[in-house]
Parts: sequence; C-alpha cells; structure tokens
Amino acid sequence: MADEHTGNSFQFELRIDGSAGTLAAAGAAVRAMAMAAGLHPDRSTRFRVVIEELVREALDREWEGDVPEVAVRVHTGGGSLAVEVSDQALPLTAAESRSAPSRRLAALGFVDELHIASHGREGNVATCVVGVAAPGDNLGEVLDESAPDASDDEAEALVVRPMSIDDAAGLARCIYRCYGYTYKDPALYEPRHIAHALRRGLMRSVVAVRPDGEVVGHSALVVQRAGDPVPEAGRLVVDPRFRGHHLADRMAAVRMDAARDGTTPGIWAQAVTNHPGSQKEVAHLGGLEVGLLIGASPATVTMAALDNENVGRRTLIAMYTPIERPPRAISMPPAHAELLKTLARELELERTQLEAAAGSGTTRVRAIVVPDTGVAFVRVERIGTDAMTRIARELDGFDAFDLGAVHLDIPLIDPAAAAFATDLERLGFCFAAWLPEFAPSGDVLRVQRVGSHPVDVDHVICARSEGERIRDYVVKDWHRVRRGVSA
Repeated sequence: MADEHTGNSFQFELRIDGSAGTLAAAGAAVRAMAMAAGLHPDRSTRFRVVIEELVREALDREWEGDVPEVAVRVHTGGGSLAVEVSDQALPLTAAESRSAPSRRLAALGFVDELHIASHGREGNVATCVVGVAAPGDNLGEVLDESAPDASDDEAEALVVRPMSIDDAAGLARCIYRCYGYTYKDPALYEPRHIAHALRRGLMRSVVAVRPDGEVVGHSALVVQRAGDPVPEAGRLVVDPRFRGHHLADRMAAVRMDAARDGTTPGIWAQAVTNHPGSQKEVAHLGGLEVGLLIGASPATVTMAALDNENVGRRTLIAMYTPIERPPRAISMPPAHAELLKTLARELELERTQLEAAAGSGTTRVRAIVVPDTGVAFVRVERIGTDAMTRIARELDGFDAFDLGAVHLDIPLIDPAAAAFATDLERLGFCFAAWLPEFAPSGDVLRVQRVGSHPVDVDHVICARSEGERIRDYVVKDWHRVRRGVSA
C-alpha cells in the first residue's frame, strides 16, 4: 500500500491478492476517498460498486501463478476522481467483455467515463472517472427568450482576453444561462473542473467579459489527453443577448493567436449544424470542412434562443485549420483517395501516396467510452496482423453501452492503413473525417460506426458549399456501407 498527498491531488495504491477482506477493504478505501474529495455519499457508493466489480472480475480470470494480484490506484484532484484497476491475468475474451457486470454498471451511469486499454506485457487496465462535485445551485437562471438584445455600445464594451482561473465560476454560470443543464460537457458546470483543466493545459480558453465581470462568451482549445498535438477548437458559447455582434469572431482571433506558439501544427473543430455560426467562425480563420460526424451529439443538447429540431442524435461537421504545413506521405484508402487529395490541395498541405504494406506484429489500441455523450473513441496506434479481430473484440465490449457512435482513428503513416480502412467497412465503419497531424505520428483517418439510435442528417445546416460537399459525401458513404456495397 502506498499513499501520497500533494496539494489537491492524492496518489493511492492498493495491491489485492484475493484473500479474505481485501476486496471489501479496497472498496471501502475508494469510497472514503471519494467522499473526502467531495463526491455525494450515494454516488460514492455506486462508484465503490463498480471498482469492486472490476477487481472481482480481474481476480476471477485465469492467472499464470498461484496467487493473483490486482493493483488499484486512486487519483483525485481538480474536481475529478480516477481509479485504475490493473492486472496481469489473461486478456478478456469478446464474450467476457460483452457480458461483464462492470460494463453494464458503467452504462447505467455509475461512472462518468470508462477507459479501456490493453498494454501488452503491462497487463489489462480499466480506468473509471467520475466528477466529484455536482452542479451547484448558485448558477443563476436560464436566460429567458424575452431577454432584450445587447446594444452595439454594450457589445463594444466587452473585453475579449485569455481566460484566467478567476473566471471559472463566471464560465459555469454562462454555460447554465445559455444551456440549462443540457450542455454536452458537464465539467463546465463545475468551477473546480474548469480550473483543473486550465492548470493542466487540457484547455486554453478565451472569454468575453462585461465591465462588471460577467462572462458572456467563451471559446477554447481542448485536448482529450495531455500531449495530443492538435487541440480541438470548441466549447464555443455566446450569450444569446450578444449574438449578431461578431463576438465569436473576436474570440476566435484571440484563440488563434494563442495557437501560434510554434508547437501546434493546426486546430480542429466539431461545429454544430443547427446553425452556421461556428462553421463561419472557423472558415473565417482559414479552416476547411474535412468530415461529418453522424449522431455524435445527444439529441438532448438544446441552445437558448435557437430553433432545436429533436428528430434524433445531432450531427457535427469536422473542420481543420492548418498552422504548420509539414509534407507527409500517407496511406490513402482507394475509396477516399480523391477526396483526401482535394482536401489537401485546398488546405495547401503536401500529401503523397505511401506505398502499401501488410500489417505486422500485434495491434495496439486505446479506447475510451463516454456514457454522457454516448460515443466511444478508439485510437489505433499500430496496425498488426490481428487488427480486425482486435477491433471486433472492442466492439463486443461496447455492447453494454448502447452507443450512438464509435469513432475509430487510423494512423495514415502506417503502410497498412489503406487496406485496414477498407476492411473495417465489414464491421460497419464508414468515412468520418480526415484529421491532419492529429496523432504524434501525423495524419489520422477517422471512420465511424453509427449506432441504432435515430440520427439527424436531414437538418444539417452548412455555412457554405464546402460543407455541403463533405456532408453529401459522408452521408452517401454511410448509406453505401450500410447496404454492404463495396466502393
């Protein structure tokens, strides 16, 4: 057992061998730390249940030695609690993963996120994440539709600047004022989450502030994991009272200045499609529509003072803005080679065809499931001879979550990428987006497997013809794959 406490972060580790009382002791320790970190007692108990089930499943697997050992590591701080359960047992089979009670508990909302990863000789790893503070009662009120629009003088008086930690509470109130509790990222309702993301560099934000300090606009560069080379430009929020005053453009210009730091090759965005505002903002700064993410956002997300068609999960447009332009040789799937060449030419990116080769060795992937959004993310880091079997096994493990979509990223620097992307159509994956420089190795092809939920592709509003082009291309490819027609 190890225990380290530094500032607002705990590092706590337990080694469990399955002897009497150790499982209950681990669960009790996790629950106690969750409550100390601020998690409600009921949620702490549910979290404990998931952790104990993960440990129980690990202990029940086949081991090489006589005495099994499971490591439970707890990390708290910045408004979140993460528990990692790792073991050296045999990997889960597809059937075991599909029926595991822990997966069903996560799907029921016992945890906010479930990370699944295979680390080869390091063993099996499952990580659960939960927010340790629910949205408070001091966020004000949702903006009424009758609220008067701001005058030109009021809009001119706004200060647009990089966000500081002192603005965290103001941003939470702004999110609530504009969305109620429907915003897709629940972390932005909690100032401690926001401050944590700012401190760690997971989010670099710009805010628009009134003279009295009220935050009425926000825009950010966000990475999913520390070290990701291309951040996502997103979390755009403009108070309805200040729409029509080019506030998004003003914040985007400041945000772009922050991105030109010599280490950011480009930025990407998932633009909403129920209005063209965020698409126009990205295009104004040199961005191009490079994909369509079908059903990537829950239908429950609504925006104050805008029409919100609720006919299914919402579709987003992927856009990319280059900052640096290194040349690349990439493995282009034949079905999409012409589109990739066209997009590269319009972005002024030099891309040539990489000579194809078969995959070798063992496939390496990392997967994240986010129950709140109903989307799973799979990153393929190496394409091996077992690639299709490995992805099929991951999909089996996702069954318990009733997902809206699975997004799978293929590294185009891998000579096996083109053939792999074509093979994935047999598992229901179609084109989603081309993301230049998205991985440390270079470009990524994102493919998507759309779930069985109703999705809305009929109300996709595009800001310009480039968006209509990619929308029509992806929807057509989706229908082609669903019919089982080869390209």
